[in-house]
Amino acid sequence: MEQLPYEYKRNKKMFRDRLRRTGLPESVAAPTEPENFLAVMESGLRTYGLPLLDEMLTDSLLIDLGYVDADALSRARDHAERTPAVPDLLCDTLALEVGLRSLA
Repeated sequence: MEQLPYEYKRNKKMFRDRLRRTGLPESVAAPTEPENFLAVMESGLRTYGLPLLDEMLTDSLLIDLGYVDADALSRARDHAERTPAVPDLLCDTLALEVGLRSLA
């Protein structure tokens, strides 16, 4: 796709035209609302992320190495429990912790 002229890439024109040619309705080829996976991400973070944060508070490479303050993480975890959305920074922290653990 990177090598195609801009007019084919703009707004995913080539992809959307292909969907239209297969007979899919315009609501599929060019939906008015873009796809949004926030609800899925939020559910995953609540189901799996918050328990992992609890685990991190007792055993964490990032905390042990001094990159994350345990008290601040605990407060952020408690705050995330009470808010409608888990903050992105906690997601980034979890991703880094899991990545580091995979190397150990």
